[in-house]
Amino acid sequence: MLRRKKKSSSSSGLEIELPPIDFKPAIRDKQEQQGVMIACRGMEQFGPTSVMVAMALHHRADQILLDCTAQGVAVRYRVDGGWEAMPPLDRATGDGVVVILKRLARLNSADRRNKQQGKIPLTYKAVDWIIEFNSQGTPTGERVLMRIEPKKQVLKTLGDLGMREKMQAQMRDLLNGHDAMFLFSAPPGHGLPSLWRIGLDAADRFVRDFHSIEDTSVDEPEQINITKHLFDSSKGETPMNVLKSLLLKQPDVLVFPDLVNAEVVSLVCEEVLEEHRFAITRVSASSAVEGLLKLLATYPGSVKQLVKAANGVVNQRLLRRLCTKCRQPFQPTPQLLQKLGIPAGRVQALYQPFIPPPPEQRVDANGKPIEIEICQQCGGRGYYGRAGIFELLQINDAIRQAILKKPEPAYILQVARENGFVTMQEEGVLAVATGMTSLQELQRVLNPPKK
Repeated sequence: MLRRKKKSSSSSGLEIELPPIDFKPAIRDKQEQQGVMIACRGMEQFGPTSVMVAMALHHRADQILLDCTAQGVAVRYRVDGGWEAMPPLDRATGDGVVVILKRLARLNSADRRNKQQGKIPLTYKAVDWIIEFNSQGTPTGERVLMRIEPKKQVLKTLGDLGMREKMQAQMRDLLNGHDAMFLFSAPPGHGLPSLWRIGLDAADRFVRDFHSIEDTSVDEPEQINITKHLFDSSKGETPMNVLKSLLLKQPDVLVFPDLVNAEVVSLVCEEVLEEHRFAITRVSASSAVEGLLKLLATYPGSVKQLVKAANGVVNQRLLRRLCTKCRQPFQPTPQLLQKLGIPAGRVQALYQPFIPPPPEQRVDANGKPIEIEICQQCGGRGYYGRAGIFELLQINDAIRQAILKKPEPAYILQVARENGFVTMQEEGVLAVATGMTSLQELQRVLNPPKK
């Protein structure tokens, strides 16, 4: 096992101190596991591998990206949703690091062309983590993407995600309804898997019989009191292969990470509207209205049934939280408050991040260096962690009629707002007003640059 005092030789011949990280290859046979670790430790790149992963965890990164080319390996960490460049690795070191990671993930270390996926369990500072390892050959070499997640989920409730208590209560009411369908949504990269997992946990799964219909290739996490039913799309199977037999058991709630095809949608709508069941699904979308319209556009043959069945859509965006140790208050102008829709006198101060200037600018009038203290909590990023902002579209008859009359986002949004719908922008302004995030961050998330 690796300890803090463990030493390893670097390629320069210098001794480096290994971080307190223990890799634990997913091998049941302890002797075989020990053999893998001995082989990995015997490579001179084991030290850089340990340091790279430990530094990612130290910086709170949730992803590591390695771009391998003939010139070397570019290393980037994703921290709070943003990518940060790290010092690159030379080719010999980078190649060895990738080999070690593949061995730890129980993959073919000699194959640098084909797509490979595996998992690397590890412990760092008494906390267990799982790295989901993905590699794929590229025209210039190889790309490795590693997603890092704690083995035990830290975010467990809608409140942990950042949802206001009033909205939590409204969402639970919708999730615990009947004769209806509820939809989860978020743009790519904005935490839809976590919203899905935690949202399902918020539903009452103890008095109703929940059943999830899933593709074996997706590897959805297990959830308490939700029975899994699997189909294999690689063999040409669809949810229909398990759905018809499942319905004979009279389930209360049907959970679909993906509805897959029109035949499934038609049957689910029939079960919801005629057999009084409840259905839950999800879709990638930038807003609640877009999520609903995207579902309808995907299955045009079931539009009327879907509109009649749908009772609500939740959408999430992730914002970086301002670091509470170094955020800077400023007094907003009346014009800014008016633009944000905040009544005069309601907010005395807004906050912005403190970002230290680059080293070349940390000098006085005479060119002498000025020592600027870097925040120990956020590392000079100005932000620490992320939280969600949400919009919850509660679908009533007025909205249903509007969708059938004119299924256009602007018109549906207008009718929804007339019926009490609070938009993502309004929720975001509230997050700015309470000091949770900055106006710059809200603008970045709501108005991303067009690709």
